[in-house]
Amino acid sequence: PAPAPADRAALLAQFQYQAEPFPFKKVRVNRIPTFDTYRVEMPSPVESGVDSNDTVYGYYYKPRMRTNAAVIVLPIAAGKDLTLEQSVAIYLAHRGFKAFVMPMPYQQERGRDLKVKNVLKLDGGLEMFTLGVRQAVMDVKRVRQWLVEKEKVDADRVGLVGISLGSLCASIVHSTDPGFKAAALVLSGGDMAKVIWHGSKETIKIKNEILAQGKDYAWTEATVRPMDPLTYATPERGKGVYMVNAEQDEVFPFEESSKKLQKAYGDPPMMVLPGDHYSVAVFIPVVLEGVAKHMRKHLLGKE
Repeated sequence: PAPAPADRAALLAQFQYQAEPFPFKKVRVNRIPTFDTYRVEMPSPVESGVDSNDTVYGYYYKPRMRTNAAVIVLPIAAGKDLTLEQSVAIYLAHRGFKAFVMPMPYQQERGRDLKVKNVLKLDGGLEMFTLGVRQAVMDVKRVRQWLVEKEKVDADRVGLVGISLGSLCASIVHSTDPGFKAAALVLSGGDMAKVIWHGSKETIKIKNEILAQGKDYAWTEATVRPMDPLTYATPERGKGVYMVNAEQDEVFPFEESSKKLQKAYGDPPMMVLPGDHYSVAVFIPVVLEGVAKHMRKHLLGKE
């Protein structure tokens, strides 16, 4: 059920972002005729106490063509590197969008001090997962601030692409912040208690830690609710949403998770692919085409 108005206000308060000046580094790492690539670093607005995690870094793809629209790309959890997300950013850069690939908390270099690759691998179970997701949401807001203030991006032309775990964070950001005008949620879903309890290889560590603590499904549901896309999705925000899902998804079960999120958003368009969470990678070209079309419509006003 949707949270009561008072509960919703309290939940939304955790995502309030205060724009303030912050230092950053921007270094060009590649240059080709159509766009430049930069590595960008800035402090996270949330301090986890882990030095490597508290620096937001990413790769910024800046087209040579003049454009004031940008898309922030949030990665899958288990990628060995950022190849997939960088291919998304390059595709968008060639089509008139500035694109920023942002590893989320404890991903890639951000997990160096704890020797982990993503938030799902942290010791500490569900509580650490929810803290990591909140930090990711706030980090995205900081990247948006940087794009608008330092890269001349129109504040009304910022979108999100999230893939798998990245789609969970992208959904929460889009639902709770009207400063984001479009979101493409790839391999996404809601009802995170069911997703965790389903026990895919992505969530089994968290589930096992919950069971080891003697906690049950009701505790899981209450604890994860503040970081569940279903908690915040509304038909009004669904007007800017595009979904891509797999019929046999073992991470976000199609009927119990993906379709629930689509319904909460008021049934936005969804591309449904045959296959599971991983095998649908063969459809990357058609997915990219659909994502770019969605961004053109909502950020550039072009069909």
